[in-house]
Amino acid sequence: MKTIWKFELTPNRLQSVPLPSGAQLLTVRTKEDDAPVLWALVDPEMPTEERYLGIYTTNTAMPDDPGKYIDSFFIYEGSLEFHLFEMASPPPEAEAP
Repeated sequence: MKTIWKFELTPNRLQSVPLPSGAQLLTVRTKEDDAPVLWALVDPEMPTEERYLGIYTTNTAMPDDPGKYIDSFFIYEGSLEFHLFEMASPPPEAEAP
C-alpha cells in the first residue's frame, strides 16, 4: 500500500535523498522556519535508492539540463525564490573519481 512521506531538505544546491524505489515526487513547500520540505508518494515496502535533487534560485546559473522540474518554493516572505529539479544521475562533482 502506498503512502505519502515527507523529507526535510537542506539548503544545499545539490543533494541526495534516500527514497523507496519508484517514489513519485509530489511537491515542495517551506515550514515556518523557511526549511524546505519535500512530499513523495511512496511504497514503504520497496527498497530505498538515492535520488538526486538540484535546488536553484531565480536569476542564477544552472546546467543546460537541470533534470525534471518538481516545484518552486519561496522563503523569507517570498523574497527568495527556489526551483527544485530531480536529476537522472548524480552530478559529476558528486561522483567518486
